[in-house]
Amino acid sequence: MGLPLVAGLILALLAHRGGWAPPLVVALGTGAVLRVVVMVVAVQDPWQPWDMAEDFKSTADTVLDGRDPLVYLREGGWHFLPMLAYLLAGMRELGNFLGIPWTVMGRVVPVLADLALIPLVAKLTEGREGDPGRGARHAFQYACAPPVLMVSALHGQFPPITLALGIAALPAARNGRVSLTGLLIGLSVTTANWAALLLPGVLMTTRGWRARLGVLGWTAFVPLAFLVSSVPLLGTPVRELPESVAKSLSARAVIGDWGWTALVTGGRQAVEPGFGSIGMPVLVLGLLAAAWWWRKAGPIRLTLALLLVFLIVTYRFGTQYLLWPIPYLLMLSRRGTLPVITVSGLWAAFGYLYMSRLDEFAWRDTHVWWAFSSFVVIALFVYVLPERRAPEPDEPPAEPPRSPSHATAAST
Repeated sequence: MGLPLVAGLILALLAHRGGWAPPLVVALGTGAVLRVVVMVVAVQDPWQPWDMAEDFKSTADTVLDGRDPLVYLREGGWHFLPMLAYLLAGMRELGNFLGIPWTVMGRVVPVLADLALIPLVAKLTEGREGDPGRGARHAFQYACAPPVLMVSALHGQFPPITLALGIAALPAARNGRVSLTGLLIGLSVTTANWAALLLPGVLMTTRGWRARLGVLGWTAFVPLAFLVSSVPLLGTPVRELPESVAKSLSARAVIGDWGWTALVTGGRQAVEPGFGSIGMPVLVLGLLAAAWWWRKAGPIRLTLALLLVFLIVTYRFGTQYLLWPIPYLLMLSRRGTLPVITVSGLWAAFGYLYMSRLDEFAWRDTHVWWAFSSFVVIALFVYVLPERRAPEPDEPPAEPPRSPSHATAAST
């Protein structure tokens, strides 16, 4: 498993050092090869991520049985609206029909969504005079980034799906396609609650308050439509819909893996449901402060700031969260972007590839210093926080004020 990850890191670093700007087809081809290799190795590994191998499969089977996984799965086993559950059920049924094991089918959609992010990074990368290949180079680096490879092809987690939908809303907003913008960001929010952090940037990109209200309407309608769909499709009683909403907004309160909660627990993992009473207000206040501080930044910078601040102050953490800011970092080519990709990749690889092989006692001992080492990654996240007022790529310049003569000519 380490070989394709190291190869990806080397390619990303060489692209930076050598100023490579391979065509998009090369970036897509390289990304596809690396992801397929990682997936093939992961499928043959006796260790499989528990959520992908068990919870996601159980979710698919529950939907195929016509039941709501929010109601019938174990507590904490599923906390998403039905959209992803339907998607998993479709992949499960297709795998059964084709005779392909779940360990493969469960990773297919995250990998495809991850590949879709490559041209989006190219399209939205901030350009600089004298560097026409900048977008192609950063798309290639995204295709090769080790944290990305692990989250999509090894873990089979959902952030690539959420990001692909949310980031695709940006060019739609720039082109004035209000319904498509709202549909895409609405689908993104439906896949994961944290996608709400992508919404302010999309609204900032959308021109005009009327259009923004239209985007907000779609953003609210899409999750609601999927929630209500569980009544006819999964037999969920109408009276249980509020409880379904509550479950979709909740998550198992595992702390001690990351950041300041590691100090509280001494680096040991703990399940503390009551800890949200402290951690959630801290997180909300941090995000509100970030939204105010970066309120005059461009849409991509604002989104990057919100994602990084979330990771810096969050009390609950999953290794897949490390993927969230990477497309935005590469779009802006922040100072320290490659160190972030390198160090976060090493931190994630240690958890995925080494700690998963340890017995219970060795895992607990190793977890202590692994959790404390997260402060190195967090320090880099602080370092790459964007400027407060930088202009956004492709943002049209402000219209100069008209002189009285211009105004007179226009009125005639």
